[in-house]
Amino acid sequence: MNKSEGIQNLAAALSKAQAELPAIKFDSVNPFLKNGYASLGAVIAGSRSVLAKNGLAVTQLTFGEDGVVGVETMLTHSSGEWISDRVSMQVGEERGKSSAQVAGSIVTYLRRYSLASILGVYADEDGDGNKPAPAELKAREEKKPVEAASVSETMTIEDACKTTTSEGKPYGEMAIVGLEKMLSAMHAKLAKNELRPEEKAEVERKIKAAQMVYAAKINKEIQ
Repeated sequence: MNKSEGIQNLAAALSKAQAELPAIKFDSVNPFLKNGYASLGAVIAGSRSVLAKNGLAVTQLTFGEDGVVGVETMLTHSSGEWISDRVSMQVGEERGKSSAQVAGSIVTYLRRYSLASILGVYADEDGDGNKPAPAELKAREEKKPVEAASVSETMTIEDACKTTTSEGKPYGEMAIVGLEKMLSAMHAKLAKNELRPEEKAEVERKIKAAQMVYAAKINKEIQ
C-alpha cells in the first residue's frame, strides 16, 4: 500500500464514514456459484454520499501491459492525504468474448473488490461453494442491515482500546505511529482478497477498532 506522509485526518474521516455507511445491497447473483454479491454500482451508490459528507473521495485508474490489466484505487481526503493500492490480473481467453471485453470484465471485477476493500465494506457472500439456499440467502439479506447497525453501535472506544494485536498488546496502549503502520498492514491484507470470510470479518473488526483509537488519540480524546 502507498500513502501520503501522514494520514491522520484521512483515518479520522474514514472512521466516521464507516460508522455511517449503510449495509451495501446485494443486487447481483454469481451465475456459476449462485452466491449473492454487491455490484460495482451498488458499492458506489451505497458509499458516495457518506464519503463526500466526510471529505473523502475515491479515484480508480486502470493500467495494463503484457497481457495484464489492473486497477489502482486511491482514497483521498480534503486535507490532501491519501492511501492507494494496486491489484492486477492476467487477461485470459473466454469463448464468445474479445480480448477487450475480457479486459473490461476484469477491470470491473477488480474495481469492485478494490473499492470494497479500501472502504472496509462487505460486498460478497461466501464464495467457497457452500451455497446458501434461496430462503437462507433472503434471510441473510433481511438480517444484514440489523447486524451492520449492531456492530457499529456496540463497539465503544473502550472496546476498541481493549482490542489486542497478535502479540497481545491493547490498541489503547499503542502510539499513533504504531497504529498507523498497523492500519496500513491490515488494509493491505484485505486488498489481497485471500482471506476466508470469517478471517475477513475479523480483520475488518480490528480495522474499525484501530481507526476509533487512532482518531481518539489524534483528537486528544485519550492519551
